[in-house]
Amino acid sequence: MKPLAGSNKQGERYVRPDAVAAEIEAVLEWPLPKAFALAAAGKLRPQTLVYLMRNCTPNRPTAQYDALIVAFFSRLQRAGAPMTRDMSNLDRERVDDLVKDKALQLIETDRLDIFEMSFKLGAERLYLTAKAAVRLRTNTEVSREDLIEPGSDLTGEEAADSLSLAKGGSMPLAEAKAMLNQIYELLTEKERLAIFYVHQAGLTEKEAGEQMGCTDRNVRHLIKSASRKARASEESAPRQRRGKE
Repeated sequence: MKPLAGSNKQGERYVRPDAVAAEIEAVLEWPLPKAFALAAAGKLRPQTLVYLMRNCTPNRPTAQYDALIVAFFSRLQRAGAPMTRDMSNLDRERVDDLVKDKALQLIETDRLDIFEMSFKLGAERLYLTAKAAVRLRTNTEVSREDLIEPGSDLTGEEAADSLSLAKGGSMPLAEAKAMLNQIYELLTEKERLAIFYVHQAGLTEKEAGEQMGCTDRNVRHLIKSASRKARASEESAPRQRRGKE
């Protein structure tokens, strides 16, 4: 049985639990059709299912192997269901779609080590990131007129000042939404997530990094990058207006 190649942020190699390793060793003694059928039917641990997907890929498509893939996505969705119960049906579908897309990428690039160590942890990471992305997108779809007092408006400069905050917890929800509305199209997905976690969800940079799978330094860099984009947008606005006059 191949050891897992992935590792956590501390550099510690992922290791399968003893019970999982024992089950995989037993399953490898069976004919593959039997192993595939039991895994697809949910009779084996999800980690064993993932092992079979990764290490017993047939040379050509087969119905038995396709059933493994279907079972993987079914178990992935069930594992993430508790995390989306508080969302609307539409947002829940958006989260599921994002998770499926990311999971397909992991399958295609053979980066499912964490799922062999802990299927639950792997699912939680995918769903946390997808849920944050959908909430951020939903929040920024609201118009600023619905978020701020009549006659009030946020400029790009004010947005940049808010973005450049190093400390201080979360900013008011309406302000965060309006700020993101203003520069949303300029930001990368990671920059949007960093802003959401730190300024709207109120996480520390370290906590945000844990959710995003990066360091607190990376989170700080993403927020500073978004700040520069906001300032550049504000500086270019007067020139654009003069050019139209």
